[in-house]
Amino acid sequence: MLRTCGLVIAVPLSGITRAIIPAFALVVITACGGGDGTPGGGDGTPPTYSIGGTLSGIDPGQSVILKDNGGDDLTVSANGAFTFAAKVSSGGSYAVTVGTQPQGMYCAVAGGSGTASADVSSVAVACAGPYTVGGTVSGLVGQGLELVLGPQHFGISANGNYMFPTALYPGPSGNSVSIAQQPQSPAQRCIVQNPYFTSTPPNVSDISDVNIVCGEFSFVANSGADSISTFSIDATSGALFSVGPPVAADRGPSAIAGTIDKKYLYVSNSRSNDVSAFAVDASSGALTTVPGSPFAAGTSPRAVAVFTSTACTSRGGHCQLLENLYVANSGSDIVSAYQIDQSTGVLTPLASYATGTGPSAMAVGPGAPFTPFLYIANTGGSNDISAFLIGSLTPVAGSPFPSNGNVSSLAFGAGDAFLYPPGSSNGSPGYKGLLYAANASGGTASIMGFSIHPYMGDANDGALTSLPGFPYDLPSCSYIVADQTGAYLYATAGTNVFGFSIDKQTGALSPLPGSPIAVGATADSVSVDPANQFLYVTNRSAGKVTGFKLNAATGELTTMPGSPFAVSQSADFLATL
Repeated sequence: MLRTCGLVIAVPLSGITRAIIPAFALVVITACGGGDGTPGGGDGTPPTYSIGGTLSGIDPGQSVILKDNGGDDLTVSANGAFTFAAKVSSGGSYAVTVGTQPQGMYCAVAGGSGTASADVSSVAVACAGPYTVGGTVSGLVGQGLELVLGPQHFGISANGNYMFPTALYPGPSGNSVSIAQQPQSPAQRCIVQNPYFTSTPPNVSDISDVNIVCGEFSFVANSGADSISTFSIDATSGALFSVGPPVAADRGPSAIAGTIDKKYLYVSNSRSNDVSAFAVDASSGALTTVPGSPFAAGTSPRAVAVFTSTACTSRGGHCQLLENLYVANSGSDIVSAYQIDQSTGVLTPLASYATGTGPSAMAVGPGAPFTPFLYIANTGGSNDISAFLIGSLTPVAGSPFPSNGNVSSLAFGAGDAFLYPPGSSNGSPGYKGLLYAANASGGTASIMGFSIHPYMGDANDGALTSLPGFPYDLPSCSYIVADQTGAYLYATAGTNVFGFSIDKQTGALSPLPGSPIAVGATADSVSVDPANQFLYVTNRSAGKVTGFKLNAATGELTTMPGSPFAVSQSADFLATL
């Protein structure tokens, strides 16, 4: 007998009737609309379909309780296929979730929801157990370094591999490692590489690349030799020690900038119109060329700057570092923006933006206590400062702002704290940003001072206003730099370094006791180390770097033993990471 939809037909199996059975049976089956799942009834009810999938990663003796549409509990105790008891009508929704996790494990569902139009067997449930978190510590000299991971506080006293004592369970929430206490005696400023991570099955494994880098390095551009010299910094004395022979850049290296996590270094090459990119060895500071380097830039790139931000989701706390490189091209009057690949250091061009004439110096606000703005000094005739809001590089209202001369360097200072007004885009308190510009045009030299309108979400965000009492005249002025707190400003002029304290309320500069300090040769580029303990000055023609100890409490500079340090080539620009 053949069963039709609600009808039973007896079919004799003899003679010619036997020959037509296959055709007749085909018509009946097609008319019933059978397909996958359970056929619908003759009363018009739709067919139903099973819901299932595959479980993986669960340990022997463990079980997970799954739910479909909030019910139909199914206990699964072994890896492999599973199917819920209840079926879903054609066109109905299904949503597979974990009702109860296995003890000491975490399971995640992929492809768990949809609309049933056939039997479903593609739901993937992956489980995983705890994983460890650790990495490598390098450059540690001081005592008292303490890391934190959630509730775990972990002290580290030596270089080498480390691991947090308590393993983590996988889950949908983000995690991060940070530094709860920096080492002292000597003071160091360690940083965490790869601090953010999320481990959700099936992508769960022990994490061993949360590296702690405590060492500091100085990099000197040698424009005459088209190379970069690398030095490690002694954490106690500040002395510079050469790290191998100079590394080749492209033609005319003019400026250097590094990422905040000390992973990558970027060099603008003014004669070859490109940017060299290097990976920095966390232990030695040695440079390795990034694949694809050098990367094309505009005409005559003269300055580079890196901006780092942290992007986090509102749910789960998933965070990641975002880093952009900006290049000022003095020959094409544009600033080029690039995205930095966190894994490789490779640059991806984003866009180019018009500046004034001859952009040659930049300063980028790294966040509190400064503001997220990019300032570019234009020295090719327009003698002004272009200002952009970081991100979209939207020009600040009123930009460009007069600089009253040929600016060779920019530096931020930290202003006084204040409360944001109600309804502004930021919380409270904030800080009044200050910007200083080294001006050496027209046979005169000076420092210009500006207040920065804080980022409040209004039309004047980032606008510059000249401070009263400026310009501050000097015999000459090449470069300026602020210490890491923004409390002191240093300027190279002739064969001297001038030091100033910054008034947080007015931005006024006051000479420090003992200023100026003789360098012994022409002073040029200047840099302060991240730990705010040392200041370095290049002596361009002498091919040397002069080092000073910096008293962070008073701003006083003291020549360090063994200084100056030979570069063996021209010392044109210096950056310290």
